[in-house]
Amino acid sequence: MVGLIVLLLCTACIAPVSAHRAFVGAFMTGDIHDDVMIRAWYEGNTPMADARVTIYAIEDGIEEIYIEDLTDGQGFYAFEPKWRVTEYEIVVEHTGHRARMTLDLESGESMTSPGNEIPLAARIIAGFGYLLGLAGFAMIYTARKMQKNN
Repeated sequence: MVGLIVLLLCTACIAPVSAHRAFVGAFMTGDIHDDVMIRAWYEGNTPMADARVTIYAIEDGIEEIYIEDLTDGQGFYAFEPKWRVTEYEIVVEHTGHRARMTLDLESGESMTSPGNEIPLAARIIAGFGYLLGLAGFAMIYTARKMQKNN
């Protein structure tokens, strides 16, 4: 019984993990350079600081890497569009999170892919399953210890 209490106290002291989705958006700066500004952030509006940015230029349906760099401390990155290229695929990655979008400068349209992260309901169920598994191991341990004492 003491082992179960110790195990439960240890799991209660572990800080909860804050899982969240990643997002990316892009807009024209509107200055004399007319750069494209990318903003990458997590759910809760937390910036994706120092995230890896990969920009693909799409010409005649063929993607080729145009730029690979990092966002700044606020999750922003600016780039100058390639001459006569109007379509880009933008991928931002950091700590296992990935946000992706397609940007068409000619039409002004952008499409953001939903990402590959687990939905909130599934994450909650997985968390409860994890805790039940720990409780099960603690019960087995306690039962075996009690059998040895008898």
